[in-house]
Parts: sequence; C-alpha cells; structure tokens
Amino acid sequence: MSADEDKWQPCIHQIQGTGKERRITISLSETLQKLEVEKVALSISGFRYCSDFYRSLLTVGLNKISGTSQKQVFIAIEKMLFEALSSETNLICVRKLLRTALSSLEKGEGNRIGSKRLWNKHKETVSNLLCRLDMYEIKSREEDGKPMFLDLPKECIYNIIAKLSNPKDILNLGQACSYLNVASLLTDDLDYSDTNWTHMFHLCKRQFKLTFTEVYGDEVVLCDNCRKLYWRIQGHQCFNPDMTPSKSSITPEQFVTMFKL
Repeated sequence: MSADEDKWQPCIHQIQGTGKERRITISLSETLQKLEVEKVALSISGFRYCSDFYRSLLTVGLNKISGTSQKQVFIAIEKMLFEALSSETNLICVRKLLRTALSSLEKGEGNRIGSKRLWNKHKETVSNLLCRLDMYEIKSREEDGKPMFLDLPKECIYNIIAKLSNPKDILNLGQACSYLNVASLLTDDLDYSDTNWTHMFHLCKRQFKLTFTEVYGDEVVLCDNCRKLYWRIQGHQCFNPDMTPSKSSITPEQFVTMFKL
C-alpha cells in the first residue's frame, strides 16, 4: 500500500446533479460520519469552515434534521468550545455558533423533532456553554523567551497582514498588537494621530466597491473529475487519476443546500 493510499482521506461520492441542483444522496448523519466533520472541526485549519457550516445548518432549522443529526451537531459544538478555550483561539467564532444554536432552538420549539425534554436538554447545554464562555478570561501571555508576533521580521509580518481576507481580522490584529508598530510597517512618515482608520477603511471599501471572499484554512471541495466530496488539505483517491486534477470549492452554505432538508 502506498503512502497516499494509507493517508487519512475522508470523502463521499454519493453526489447527483450539477450546479444548484447538486444533491448528496445519503443522509446528513451519514455524511457527517463519512467526512468526519467533527474531527476536522477540532483542527486549526478546519475550525472556521465547520463552524460556518454548523451555523448555516442551524439557521435552516433544527426541526428539519433528524434527532441523530441533532445529537451529532451538539456534541461537535461542545467539543469545539472546549478546543477554543484550550487553545485560546476562535473564541468569537464559537460564540457566534452558540448564539445561533440557542436562537435555532428557541425558534424551532413549536415544531420540534424529538421530545420536549430532549429539546430543553439541548437548550440547557447550549446556555451552559455560553455561560462558560462568558466567564472565561484570556490570560496575557507570560514572558517565556519565545518570539512574540511583533518580534518577527517586518517582511514576515507584512506578508501575514497582506494575506488577511477578512476586514475583521485586520481590526482584531490592531487590537491584539501594538497598532503603532504594525502601522509603521506601511510608512514611517504617516501621521495618523487624528485619523479614525476604521472609518477610513470602510470609506475606501465603499468608494472602490471592494468585496471580500471568506478564505478557509481547509474546506470541502468537489473533484470535477470523479465527483467526490473531500477535504482540500487531505486530498482524495480520484477515480480518474489520469485526468488533469480539477476541483471546485464548496462554501458552507452550498454544502448545506446539498442535503434534502
């Protein structure tokens, strides 16, 4: 067995239709298992994609998915919170996910799937997770002799900033780091003492009609040759290995619409 064949590569091939009519022919529960979404959700590369997928799924409505799938979703959300707290990353992301889950539970209570007791248990679980997140305080990193972000070469920091696709990430960076040091990378002669750079950013965005596409570390993609769904980083064993590799990105929202909900 080759190294590629022995590699962890979760995928599914039960796909029918094309474009907006593309549908997954197996259940949501089976898809979550085969693609190992819960496992990918706990990785630094797949966390945000899976979070947005779960949020989109919850927005469609919990009353449209089976009890088994509901259980899978809430178990995954709980694990994602613990991972976020442990790594002190993606806290804003997981907060949005929990709030969406609570909102979905409240809106869908009238035509819920499952007993009222089970529904209330889900609500209690999500509420407790939100309370736990609210009580959590990020501790400042103690001096450990290891390099800090602003200790990196200026060229390296500039490349990192240039790759940020979400405007909110840029604002968060400004809050987390010394804004003066980061701004000085752009020009040492810039007088920003009386400038609201957040307002300036949004002004330029409107003026030049800029749009921003969400960029994920890992994401579900569709092989254009063999029509398998798989994780971009993990890859897959294509049924047509002699053809030129080609794949299409599947957004979290598109992923949800592929199910018969």
